[in-house]
Amino acid sequence: MKKFLSAFMCIVMIITVFTACAKQQDMNSDIVLITDGGTISDNGYNQSAWEGVSQFALDNSMKCRYFQPVLEDGKITVDNIEKYVELASKGNAQFVVMPGSDFAVSAYELASSYPDIKFILIGSLPHSEGDSTDRIIKNVMSVSFDSLQAGFLAGYIAVANGNTSLGYFGEFDSKDSASYGAGFVQGAAYCADDLGVPVTVDWAEYDSALRDYIYDFTVTACYKKIDDSKEKTYTVKVVDGLGSGTYAEGSNVAIVANPAPKGKVFDKWVVKSDTQGVKDKKVNISSKTKSTINLIAEKCDCTLTATYKDIEGTSYSVEVMTADTKSVAATYNVGENGEVEITAPVAEANYVFDHWETNSVAHIENNQSAVTKISGVNEDVRLIPVYRHNDTPTFNLNVVTGEGGNGTSIGSGSYLAGDMVNIVSAPPKDGYMFSHWENKDAYGNSTGIAMDNEYNYSTSFEMVDRYSAICDTMYNHGVSTIFSGGNSKSDSVFTSKNNYDYSLNVITAGIENGDSYTSIVNDYGTAVKNCLADFKGGSVYLANCSNNGIYASFVSDNEEIKASYDEVYSALASGAMPLTPVQGGAGYDFCKLYNEQKPSKCLTLNGWFLKGVSLK
Repeated sequence: MKKFLSAFMCIVMIITVFTACAKQQDMNSDIVLITDGGTISDNGYNQSAWEGVSQFALDNSMKCRYFQPVLEDGKITVDNIEKYVELASKGNAQFVVMPGSDFAVSAYELASSYPDIKFILIGSLPHSEGDSTDRIIKNVMSVSFDSLQAGFLAGYIAVANGNTSLGYFGEFDSKDSASYGAGFVQGAAYCADDLGVPVTVDWAEYDSALRDYIYDFTVTACYKKIDDSKEKTYTVKVVDGLGSGTYAEGSNVAIVANPAPKGKVFDKWVVKSDTQGVKDKKVNISSKTKSTINLIAEKCDCTLTATYKDIEGTSYSVEVMTADTKSVAATYNVGENGEVEITAPVAEANYVFDHWETNSVAHIENNQSAVTKISGVNEDVRLIPVYRHNDTPTFNLNVVTGEGGNGTSIGSGSYLAGDMVNIVSAPPKDGYMFSHWENKDAYGNSTGIAMDNEYNYSTSFEMVDRYSAICDTMYNHGVSTIFSGGNSKSDSVFTSKNNYDYSLNVITAGIENGDSYTSIVNDYGTAVKNCLADFKGGSVYLANCSNNGIYASFVSDNEEIKASYDEVYSALASGAMPLTPVQGGAGYDFCKLYNEQKPSKCLTLNGWFLKGVSLK
């Protein structure tokens, strides 16, 4: 991306971050940029837009500055943005530049209140809150980017550089995504026909109503017969606690005491060697007085018994109920004025924990946290966890006990990406020992989760973005390059690439991404300069190849390919290469029409819409 920032620019800091081309004491400005909360050095839209604003101001002897709002809960609100528009108005600004679709509602709400200001909204059209219908406002010039041409460039570059098995990772509910995908197919087809090489494009959408892809997955506790073990093993028996099993020599075993009975608290572990000739003190544990300890399996079989003692003074119970309040999920015993850490049961599918409810006056440290402390307990306490349906995707995990296990393994539930998941295997049956954890999705693919220790019966992992499973499936079918233009879940491709194979390619669109093979960049800076130079209120400026509004961050190391790319770019710019737009606004409609018309001799388009991983 070209750099237009000038060395003479000064930086002015006020309560919000404030920078201007002019001196600090001169509050007037001709052009004001309001960032989306990010900085003007974010290597993204804010920086690109600011470079365009500052260069135009320099070329035209105008004054400019920017405001970096302090966002409310990380979100742009109309009330917040109005403060900065008011400052711009008081500073006699002619133009206010808003970079990104997050400003669409603010532009709609505020433009009519400031009729003397010319608003430039980049990457979106104004619309009201809760209604995505585009609006035309007389003092707002909107900028949209030609996603069809951008997709064409991505497809052309992919095939020109030797990639013949391609994938498009789309979003069903996005017209922009469908347009990017349609362009990608046409660009790949044009290059494939030109070179005479067979190319396939697999088109999948993570959220299509026509799909039945299953994102749930299963983690299985696996066991093996002790006789099959080549290692020396020892048997650990835990009475009134977790951790019983047979372990290989040197294993680090987590031992956890059961909650104390009413009126009792944990006292200590009573340790006994079960191997003749080995003294009790040879049992290697980290502590006798802590309820959660580590044991190194070595020297002998052993039995650990959790013991409890009476609470001094009055004791109270703290009960955590299930969400339906029909049963007790966990009970904790607390002395007078005591405190205890509580944990809510795992949420059901598509729900997340919201808050705690109780009639007790005891203090809950964080009422919105599923894991928190309750203190000042002076009565029996009943806590009810409340859950809510969540629009952010949750992913369902089923933890099962494999052959050789005895009972139910712990950890099943519904989790958000980023949640820490704790799983515990059921104890092994006699003659068996825990071996390892296995994880598979509904199609037999590994899920990409990284366990702290997959060979420990009690372990943890961070829930991954399961939408990457779509990309995993593509890669598993031989796709080497995936394009994710217009998809709000585009990061899922990188999750898949990082878990699957670093040698695979990702092509992105919009912002330049250093981790991608190439990015088809929406050049906010160039678009801003062109709109400032010829402002037309109530219109939409289409940034495309004809006005250098889009470009590829990388084309090729091959000079012939670069030259052919330049020819294609020029043809798109001049209109000599018309493209087929999306019909009906959905990728499914485009794929259906494309396969009916069969416009390419060399490209085969597979639309993954009807069955999870079936290819036509």
